[in-house]
Amino acid sequence: MNRCANNSSARSDFSKSARCAKSSSAPMVYRSHRQRRSRSPPPSSMVCNTVFERNSVAAQHRILEAALVKGCGQLDLAQLKETLANDDSLVRVGSEYSTREILTKELFLIRTVNAGVEAVAPVALRYEPSARLGPDQRKALAHVLTSLDRFTGFRGLAGSGKSTVLVELGRVLRNEGFEPVFCAPTASAADTLRKESLRTAIMTLPKLLDDTNALARLSPRSVIVLDEAGAVGLDDMVRLFELARLRDCRVILSGDTGQHASVTRGDALRILEQYSSYRFSELTTIRRQKPAAFRQIVELAAAKQTDKAFAKLLELGAVTEALNDNGQLYQQAADTYLAATKEGKSALLVSPTWSEIDAVTEKVRETLKADGALNQDEHTLCVFDSLSWTKAQKKNASQYESGQRLRCVRQTKHFDRGDTVEVVAVVENGLRVRRPDGTEIDFIPSSAAASFDVGQARELKVAAGDWLLLQANHGREFINGERVQVREIQNGRVALVDGRTLPAGFNTFTHGYAVTSHSSQSRTVDEVILVASSRSFAAVNREQFYVSISRGRERCYVFTDDADLLARRVTDSHERKAAIELQALRDDLAELGFVRKERLEEKSVSPAKEDFRSARPMRAARSTRLSPAQRLALVVEEVRRWMGELLEPKKVIAEKVSEKVTPTESVKPTEKVRRSLREQVRQRIEQHRRQRQQPRHSHGIGH
Repeated sequence: MNRCANNSSARSDFSKSARCAKSSSAPMVYRSHRQRRSRSPPPSSMVCNTVFERNSVAAQHRILEAALVKGCGQLDLAQLKETLANDDSLVRVGSEYSTREILTKELFLIRTVNAGVEAVAPVALRYEPSARLGPDQRKALAHVLTSLDRFTGFRGLAGSGKSTVLVELGRVLRNEGFEPVFCAPTASAADTLRKESLRTAIMTLPKLLDDTNALARLSPRSVIVLDEAGAVGLDDMVRLFELARLRDCRVILSGDTGQHASVTRGDALRILEQYSSYRFSELTTIRRQKPAAFRQIVELAAAKQTDKAFAKLLELGAVTEALNDNGQLYQQAADTYLAATKEGKSALLVSPTWSEIDAVTEKVRETLKADGALNQDEHTLCVFDSLSWTKAQKKNASQYESGQRLRCVRQTKHFDRGDTVEVVAVVENGLRVRRPDGTEIDFIPSSAAASFDVGQARELKVAAGDWLLLQANHGREFINGERVQVREIQNGRVALVDGRTLPAGFNTFTHGYAVTSHSSQSRTVDEVILVASSRSFAAVNREQFYVSISRGRERCYVFTDDADLLARRVTDSHERKAAIELQALRDDLAELGFVRKERLEEKSVSPAKEDFRSARPMRAARSTRLSPAQRLALVVEEVRRWMGELLEPKKVIAEKVSEKVTPTESVKPTEKVRRSLREQVRQRIEQHRRQRQQPRHSHGIGH
């Protein structure tokens, strides 16, 4: 593998750090930038801040592209490459880059978990499980309550009854004299926890990390329970672990790495599961989906077999394929959604992109108006439409344009929380903005980039009867992600059916009929309708598909204009590479014992005889990996069982029957097998197409 000259020093530093982690029982103390010796930043620091804010690893061309864009094409490419090669804040392996800061943080998480193994006494010596809990739920509770590890948890698949486990966990912690602190990465996820009657304080993770009162209440008897831990980024997880170490608290993580990860960089929970001594249990029984066929599809998606899950949806007639030249596809999806709501069922439209969401929403509102369910008298409201800029982008004053809006999310010297101001002009080193009262002030965005969001003003037509989706918090009364229905609009103020009125100046909302899969995560409805036409296929992936179809209890519908291409798109993964997964660093990790873990199925324990102290799940030993021939044979056998075809794998096995199997052998499926699987899926789809001369009509799951 090609490595640059300065990569040797990076690997050497990494090896020394990793050896210290393996030999030392104490965790490395992570130091922030303020605690380190200050030095002038390298020339590429601002570009790297932009590139690495949402990714831990980036290809060289991504960094060069960002630099050229920032320099408006006025930079010399050769000089730029030289600057990049000499930047000692970066770690380079081949054509991929990460930063020493990111690598340090990833190693800090691993060391901290390893140092916390068998470091505390169990929460409960004895525990009598509730009869209403399933075997996997009892096992998960037994694990976290009897664990000797400071950092433990359980993985909860979508719809596996995780909330039930959390309620019981909170009850036991209080009975044993501990102080449970439940938190979640977003306000909507925290609001979902509040609805579960946990009878304890619930807050967002950012509030826990930044609120001095919340920090002051933490003690060695505190147990921090982090829900939706898979959606927590590297930086916030580092801050949480440092807090737990300093306050001598325990941490219980609950999440599913198969669903959406954090928007910010670092899949922290996945790194812990695969590279540290983090010991966790699993909820393996999916309970949300009532029809057995629907439940089987979600189980396949949860097992990352989304190609089989989509083929099963086709087989059951849950996929509608239709042309979309005049919006026919969106109209059919809208009709399905409205039919469910007329029956008194909860339903959710999910689409990968906001442009497609707007198109589906338009059809829903047109139909509601025609049926008289939506008032014809519309009001045009000016709303804030976020541009989702990174912190690095917000710091760059040259990035702004006149007419853009800044919405303050924190109290600052010049603005109150919730204020929205307009960018009037870009001035030297900053911006000139106009307040709602017409006064203008100069503002330096780099001084408070975390305190505001950047967006545009957009006109939104709203009528009595409309559903709105709130996209920002306002105190504790209005939660980001909450759906509310409009009763009336007077003088620009929106009164809601539930008796509340949106605050004056609150303008961060949109129509609430359809959402992205990110917004749908943690929701549960009776029927879910996934709309994914070819215009949004770039945003379709395995995680998006799994989250989308797993929201429904009773039925799932899929609407698309190209089932063949969609079947391939749902197998793509957006799993991001970690710094420790750069190949050269991975080799060093393997030499030092830090290798990817292969979890084995834990033996089930009879509920009548289980001793929760002795039944505490231990980390599974690494399984022996199969040779390429054996792996290929298993793949062929799996395809044969799925497709019902009589394939013969014995000849493949015989050719390399004497091949030695080693525990560290790296095995990858061949491209030939990948092509074969894709061809099998394509043939299966074509078979269903031939069976239907007319356009396919979705009957959903459960009909």
